[in-house]
Amino acid sequence: MAGLVMADTLASTLLLPMLGHDPVTKGVPVAHVSLLTTAYLAAIAALLTPAGRLADRVGRRAVLAVGLAAFAVGALTMAFGSTWALLLTGRLAQGIGAALMLPSALALLLRGVGQQQSRGAVALWGSATGIGGLTMQAVGGVVIEHFGWRSLCLPIGMTALAVLLLVPLLPRSRAEHRVHLDLIGMALMTSTVAALVLLITCGSNWGWTSPSTVIAIAVSLAGTGLMVPRSRRRPGRVLDGPLWRCPGFGWGAWSSLLYGLVAYTILVLGPMVLREAGMSPSGASLVLAPMSAAVTMISPLAARLTRHLGTSWAVYAGALLSAIGCLTLVISGMSPLGGTAALIIMGAGFGILTTAATISGTLAVDPHHYGEAVGTITAARILGAAIGPAIALAYLTNTTTPAVTRPYEVLLACMTTIVLLAGCALARAIRKNHAEKTEDEVTDLAIATARPEDIARLREALLRQRARFEAMASAAEDELTALTDPRRARSTTSDTRMSLPTAVSHLGGPA
Repeated sequence: MAGLVMADTLASTLLLPMLGHDPVTKGVPVAHVSLLTTAYLAAIAALLTPAGRLADRVGRRAVLAVGLAAFAVGALTMAFGSTWALLLTGRLAQGIGAALMLPSALALLLRGVGQQQSRGAVALWGSATGIGGLTMQAVGGVVIEHFGWRSLCLPIGMTALAVLLLVPLLPRSRAEHRVHLDLIGMALMTSTVAALVLLITCGSNWGWTSPSTVIAIAVSLAGTGLMVPRSRRRPGRVLDGPLWRCPGFGWGAWSSLLYGLVAYTILVLGPMVLREAGMSPSGASLVLAPMSAAVTMISPLAARLTRHLGTSWAVYAGALLSAIGCLTLVISGMSPLGGTAALIIMGAGFGILTTAATISGTLAVDPHHYGEAVGTITAARILGAAIGPAIALAYLTNTTTPAVTRPYEVLLACMTTIVLLAGCALARAIRKNHAEKTEDEVTDLAIATARPEDIARLREALLRQRARFEAMASAAEDELTALTDPRRARSTTSDTRMSLPTAVSHLGGPA
């Protein structure tokens, strides 16, 4: 699922420069054409958290099947749509389908492998994302050159339909009905995120005092004002407070948001800048392929890095590598050799960063809430992916800065954002190490200053506790034998029924 969604996301970045020459979109403004990318990402960001919660409550396999069907229908609508409205509708359907697919698929994977292999499963998910991006960058440009941009949508839709046929083979997940779904809260969250992304994408074209802009601002503010207090008092709230109080969950969401701002800005605007420089679609896609290749190779190593160093140090390492890659790209002037090296470094940083953030945000929660946790973490990343390119595109099309320097300014902004994340990760890692060291020092000091009589009393108490547990285990085994052995059932049942409380109370514990 991750590879399919990433391939589709990169397909939109490759076909975006080509849409200006298509008869269907020739008269549509550039900012509105970019809605095919931003509306897709906005739909994913707005619906991921509700979709994850829905998967946990209704059943992950069922939600995955619906998502695949919507995704396939949207892709086929893009492939054969003859009007701008159909293209935009198909893209929104793909976004809705992707939002349903991602949390339910990863939650099924995590629940199937168990806690011990969870880090490896997340690393595999990250590698699949890189493989999807690498495949699209390797062949997408060539396909566009020879068969047109619609040829990218048809195989994506057919692949989704093929995967849909395999869904019945997946294990059925048991639905949780203990908490009701907050449908109104889900609608508020969806409208808030969608209005925010539309405001960033189209605000400059609409005019900041136009009715459309005012409505978008009002919807964003009203949705936030209604959603937050509602989440505090409603069962099944869309913003789950206990989930956010899990150690590492908020940190994973914050890291994913900043990662999405930077990574997707580079992925979305890279092909556009290269196309304006005169490069062919196949050349533009191949230039960015080393980044996806690095993500694919580094993700399994990132899981080991988080196990040995912790998620904070892993996020710091990934952010630092990403910042070095951005700086190398600026200094090299996007030359072939320097640009390739910079993209490889950047891809390695992105692979570590996204894997560590996902591990931090998902492994901290109860397995019954994997779908919701995955949905929220991925929603934070996709929200950054929708906002970052929208801001960058608005800057590139409306600023008075010379066109030659604009890409470098966007790269510097990306580098500043990722350095901010690195600083936060470093501070968090140092604070956590200091807390662990202080706790160890307090424990050592308590042991060193303990009096001999205190140690003797503690030893006696532990021995009495061990005796209680041994008596309970012996009584339970006798009772189990009496229940399973028909020959001893009549003679021992009456005695063993009293053996457990008698044994415990005889040793001084509560009967």
